Amino acid sequence: MTAAALFAATFSTSSRATTSGVTAADDAYHYREWAGSGHDVNYTEWWYFNLFDSEHNLQAIFTYFIADPANLAGIGQSQLTAVAYTPAGIVSVNDLYAPDAFSASYDNAEVQIGGNGIQVIDDDTYHITGATRDGRISWDLTYVRQAPSWFAADRMVVGGQAWEQMSWLVYMPRADVTGQLTVDGQTYDVAASGYHDHNWGEWVFTEALWNWAQYSEPGLSFEVGDFIGGPAGVASIEVDGERTVFTKQQYRLVHTRWAYDQVNRQRYPVESHFVAEDATTRLSLDLRVTATDVLSGGYPPPLALALVYEQTTEYSGSLWHRDPGGAWQLVTSFGGGGFKEYTAKTHARHADAGAGGP
Repeated sequence: MTAAALFAATFSTSSRATTSGVTAADDAYHYREWAGSGHDVNYTEWWYFNLFDSEHNLQAIFTYFIADPANLAGIGQSQLTAVAYTPAGIVSVNDLYAPDAFSASYDNAEVQIGGNGIQVIDDDTYHITGATRDGRISWDLTYVRQAPSWFAADRMVVGGQAWEQMSWLVYMPRADVTGQLTVDGQTYDVAASGYHDHNWGEWVFTEALWNWAQYSEPGLSFEVGDFIGGPAGVASIEVDGERTVFTKQQYRLVHTRWAYDQVNRQRYPVESHFVAEDATTRLSLDLRVTATDVLSGGYPPPLALALVYEQTTEYSGSLWHRDPGGAWQLVTSFGGGGFKEYTAKTHARHADAGAGGP
């Protein structure tokens, strides 16, 4: 299947999330839809949340994760990941649990890992809770969807084999986030913007490396999921309920400045430029990383370790539409804080030390 066939659809939605065609069940657990394929050992699924509070210089991510749910290879695991970017520095924790500590609903995004979980209040409202085992980070937060959901990819081929497929649902391109976040004994009353998406499927984790980026402000949201060195990728911008989707052939992401992770012996980008264009719309973005944390995971030695460079990022962008005469007209300029990810792999087993600064 070609990338063009995978991403042929262009989405147009109204300003109400409920009219986008995405249902609560789309954000639910999906394992039974994939079980029995012959590649169940490679099944992975996660629900990702973030928040960005510029006023208090506070950002955070939370991930509820399961791999090989039936523990077919004896190395299946669930994970609870939390990273807090605070004025005092970055605190990053990845707690591993047995697969049977994980449970999830096939009706909606109700998820439980040990005593940590996602509770669905209604289709637009989630309550997420958690605490790391070392006590450094805990959270009790409510996410209220403020932008229409979109199904970015449905069984997109992301690896070298046709069976290596991933689905990607951007359920909350923008959310209002309230509640409390406690980091090293300091409790923050959160009133911030946030984001939630959901990935699932079967692939070799270290062979489907990606660039991902996300930014939102009232009335505007942007996302890109780009697979490094392959034909798979999709990007989208939604403004006042109208969404434009770009295929990989229609956008270009160039990393213009790099830093070096001495622990893992990897370069990672700290400045990037993104441009996308179709017949009627042009989007240009500059991305500047402000802080980087390294998350690691994957298979036991001698297999490679996956590295996820989780980065807070300053965005500066402009959106243009072509008028009936063929001239480009500026629709809006925008900018502010968001997130991005860059992934790599290594055989060095010291990733928990992290990369440090930006």
